[in-house]
Amino acid sequence: MKYKINKGFIVEKIEGKTIIYDEKKSVLYTFNKKIKQGKEKEEIIELIIKRYNITKKRADKDVENLISELLKNKIVS
Repeated sequence: MKYKINKGFIVEKIEGKTIIYDEKKSVLYTFNKKIKQGKEKEEIIELIIKRYNITKKRADKDVENLISELLKNKIVS
């Protein structure tokens, strides 16, 4: 599934990452370009496991938490 950053947020690209600032909540989010590219969740999890040397369970939880939070806060759609 491909996600789109909603309007109303300050967005900057820094070192290949998209940083989103939620001014109302004073929160920064790092938007993984793999999510934005429409990669499947399992593919993103495998990339995170390799990059950060963490368990599949931890990577799955982290990805799910990030996507859920971005959707809940209407940062992406």
